[in-house]
Amino acid sequence: MRKAFYTIIITLAVYYIFTHRVELRSVLDVFKQADWRWMLAALGAHLLWLVVIAAAFQSTYRLVGIRESLTRLVPLTTAANLINVIAPSYGAGAMAVLIADGRQRKKPAAKVSTAAILYLVYDYLGFMIVLPIGLVILYRNGVLNTVIIAASIFAATIGVTLIIMAILGIQSNKKLGKAIIWLIKTLNRILRPVLRRELIEDAEAESFARDVSDGLQHIRHSPGNLLVPAILALARKAAMMLILWMSSMAFRHPFNFQTLFAGFTTSYLFTIASITPSGVGFVEGAMTVYISEMNVPLATAAVISLAYRGFTLWLTLLYGLIAIRWVGYKPRKLKADAHETQTTEERKNPSIRSSQIMTSPIQTSNPAGTLKTIDDGAEGASSS
Repeated sequence: MRKAFYTIIITLAVYYIFTHRVELRSVLDVFKQADWRWMLAALGAHLLWLVVIAAAFQSTYRLVGIRESLTRLVPLTTAANLINVIAPSYGAGAMAVLIADGRQRKKPAAKVSTAAILYLVYDYLGFMIVLPIGLVILYRNGVLNTVIIAASIFAATIGVTLIIMAILGIQSNKKLGKAIIWLIKTLNRILRPVLRRELIEDAEAESFARDVSDGLQHIRHSPGNLLVPAILALARKAAMMLILWMSSMAFRHPFNFQTLFAGFTTSYLFTIASITPSGVGFVEGAMTVYISEMNVPLATAAVISLAYRGFTLWLTLLYGLIAIRWVGYKPRKLKADAHETQTTEERKNPSIRSSQIMTSPIQTSNPAGTLKTIDDGAEGASSS
């Protein structure tokens, strides 16, 4: 059974790589042309980024009253990101891994789900702080257009919605319940002609609201802890920009402050609003176009964009393949948790299905990634 499970995961990973082999081959060719010293430095920044993602999850776990070690969360979040990419499920894949690990270690699934949602809240909050700076830079350089504006509105809508719901949940169970039910009814009304059924039942929405509110109540007792996830959210963005800057140094065309912010803003926006899994191909193309508009030669913009994505997407997938073994799931547990999160767990607690759907924005995309967010990979995330 253990071998069978790992065979399935590795097969999915190989299939993902095979279907995107052209992009991967381009990344590998680009790496051969780079200054290895700066690429090695970027590798160190990438490892730091993965640690910061895990630390961010650790901080949101603490907000809901769960204690978890960083050494456990680094491979766990990396493995979650892998599954989220190779088996796109609008965030449910990563959520299933976190819940499965929580069940195995006897941690409440509702609290784990709440912690994951809080991670998304802070991830979008961090990006919404960076986004205006990037938009101003793009505008001043005459690069801002309707595509960027539309993607920004889309990302900001998701972020504002998540932040408002988190605030309501902290203040009042009833307010959060009403907000979630209104949101679910709106989604049902929009999607009913397509799905020909209800996306989420009202009872499930109410159950989800109760569970999330229970988790959020811990924040009232420790409001001082709210600052740490915010700092780590910005740290994730800083780490990603550091990787991008080092990638530009590797090709002897160092980005200035404006180009760096413009390139990062573009990459993160199109990871969120991507029409492809993890933004493969789409993000690289958008980065190349907009970076070249910042007085960077087109060919140079292309190789730097590919190198950056080589770290934040492809190298993250490689680490995920290693982490899936390191996490140390028992095969029966892992297979059951990944499959039964939407069956057994839903029967016991219907809110889990709702929580998975509520995390879907990151895989319009997760930057998440950091989790596409989850930041790019998250962007691999998985976006960051």
